[in-house]
Amino acid sequence: MARLLITPGAMEPAAPDAGVEARTDGPARRSGRRWVVLLVAGWLCQAGLRAWFSRMQVMPLANPDETAYLIAARVLAGGPDADLSGSTLYPGGYPLLITPVYWFTSNPATVYHAVMMINAAISAAIMPLGYLARRRLGLDRLAAYGVATVAALVPAGFFYSQYAMTDAVFPVVTLAWLLATHSWLTASSARGRYAAAGSALLAGFAYMIHSRGLVLLAGYAAVGAFIAWRRPAARGSVAAAALIALGVAGAAWRLNHYLSSAMYPEGARSLSGQMASSLHSVQGTIHVFEMAAGQMWRLVLDSWGIAGIGLVAALAVVVRRGVRTDLRIMAGLAVAVTAIIACTAPAALPSDQSQTWASGRYLDGMIISFFLAGAVVLLRAGLRPILGCAFGTAVLFVVAAVMVAVYAGSSLPTSGFGSAFNFAEPAVLTQDWTHASVLLASAVTLGLLACWVALALAARRWRAVIPVFGVCVAAVSVVAVAQMTSQVSQASTVQAQAVNVPMGADGVRPGEQVAVSSDVGWQAWVPLAYQVSWTELQFFNPASQPPPTGVTVVEMPWPGGQPAQASWPHAPAGWRVAASNQAGSWVLWRKALRAKGLTG
Repeated sequence: MARLLITPGAMEPAAPDAGVEARTDGPARRSGRRWVVLLVAGWLCQAGLRAWFSRMQVMPLANPDETAYLIAARVLAGGPDADLSGSTLYPGGYPLLITPVYWFTSNPATVYHAVMMINAAISAAIMPLGYLARRRLGLDRLAAYGVATVAALVPAGFFYSQYAMTDAVFPVVTLAWLLATHSWLTASSARGRYAAAGSALLAGFAYMIHSRGLVLLAGYAAVGAFIAWRRPAARGSVAAAALIALGVAGAAWRLNHYLSSAMYPEGARSLSGQMASSLHSVQGTIHVFEMAAGQMWRLVLDSWGIAGIGLVAALAVVVRRGVRTDLRIMAGLAVAVTAIIACTAPAALPSDQSQTWASGRYLDGMIISFFLAGAVVLLRAGLRPILGCAFGTAVLFVVAAVMVAVYAGSSLPTSGFGSAFNFAEPAVLTQDWTHASVLLASAVTLGLLACWVALALAARRWRAVIPVFGVCVAAVSVVAVAQMTSQVSQASTVQAQAVNVPMGADGVRPGEQVAVSSDVGWQAWVPLAYQVSWTELQFFNPASQPPPTGVTVVEMPWPGGQPAQASWPHAPAGWRVAASNQAGSWVLWRKALRAKGLTG
């Protein structure tokens, strides 16, 4: 995109890939091998950094999402399920990635740490994929390596690796899909065009891991239709890609159906039904577009303004004449996917979820993709294109910020795990972990955008400024991730430990059969369903029912203002309080098993 902004009539292909150069002669081959080693080293450093930041994570925090994914992986490995009826059906693609952990251990803490390592390894792939993407946009190897390294540190592609959620891997899948699709578009031989299989697999897998993948799959279908129309010789590859994509999508449907029958026996929340309800009227449609503006506000804010430049540059490529067809298609595809996700994500969520107003999670994959494009514009484009993209970004950003302030309020809540998790970047920019001012967060973002533009323009005269530019952007991202980890992940771990019933001698012992009072909220029993990895939880109403047969441990809610003993006033003989936590609002009762010499 940057190349087209520099030279409007440029039609030459991007710089050759390392593999092409490596075949020219001996020195080039050795150079190619060195860069492969450097890419592996960069990936390892990124994976290690992610593993280090997640080292304090010991349990699911983003519930019910994390727990649902983890239990789904346990079910796929042949373990016990849990009844999550009425909740959202979480697709089976991500659980499929982490299922192998359960082949070796079922210990909840060990499983969770292993999942963090898997997340780190996959999430770190943003770095080598970003390198390949920037090489195709004309950056030299060193600049592409630097941009990819910095992009991999942006919180949208880093922070969520600390959680057992699809968001940990979705940016990688999105970026890989865009690269593979571009490879298909630019294939010059029959053999190369059948590389469409890779892009088809990625499009189908995106759908398998999250409902947002359906947007990617639809965009991929549009690209396939264009190729079949404009390139008759490539229709064979289009047919093969269609079969693969449909096959993977069908496998995803069957996988979700299996998990639904195991974990949602009474049905799951319908996202399509919620979307239809949100869009049932003109007022509802307007409301959804207002929330979509909040998503776009976060796309710019969460990238410190750089993804906004990439988005505006992509729009310019779409409407500008003399642009290579493949670049125009990819730019249009990226913009369309972004716009559709921004509209459908908030429409599919319940109206009482505040994060639908201005969440950055749902566009995380596109934030990284447009960040890479924006960085290339800043490094390669001329004065007028840079200023034009920056001005366009500022205008769109201010309009979106005004809509957020008018319809969501002048400040966003950032206290408590849920709010801090969804509005962490605004909290970092405002340094307010109670209520983040929309005006202040927007002003700081515009200030950062001005700094990047100034550094980029200075680099035109003094090349030594380029490393300074990269270091500054990376520093902002690392500081943001560090604060988000401290204020969200680590702080909430302490609170979650109070809510969670401990395992072992002081809580639920391995092998015990556990029942939960129907009065216990999902915030308490959903994490317990993950911790009790050897059996499925049972539920009963203690006011009118005895504990289920064979149950030896029961969790009750803490009776407000009364001692723990009052949590089960009609407890059967032989049951006594084994543990309790007023802060976590739970009381654990255990039945004495004298036949085995146990007193509880």
